[in-house]
Amino acid sequence: MNQFFEGMSPLLQGFWWIAIIASAIFIVQTVMTFMGADSGADGVNADFDGNLDDVDAPFQMFTFRNLVNFLLGFGWTGVTFYNSITSGLGLVLMATGVGVVFVALFFLLIRQILKQQKIIHSISIV
Repeated sequence: MNQFFEGMSPLLQGFWWIAIIASAIFIVQTVMTFMGADSGADGVNADFDGNLDDVDAPFQMFTFRNLVNFLLGFGWTGVTFYNSITSGLGLVLMATGVGVVFVALFFLLIRQILKQQKIIHSISIV
């Protein structure tokens, strides 16, 4: 493993470590999700406790799953665009933006799942 990182700049090494570790955790989370290990009583918990129907509902932005999603986007963006973007600050800002987009996409995905669950639940009541 040291041979792989030999000769890399510290910034690129950091991006690689973040990407590798976040990817490993993401894979474990995904497997656990499909096995049902992270679901709550409603079956859709997925580390998301915000009520999307209530305007004043607090979103739980700082969860472990969101941290992993952010680091996944951040790390792989840094690795991918390291040779294309010469400015270290510009690269970190772009990677941060993509990490935020990953978290936003997770929220949108969960919102759609909860809407579908609500529709299915209302059909089964009738």
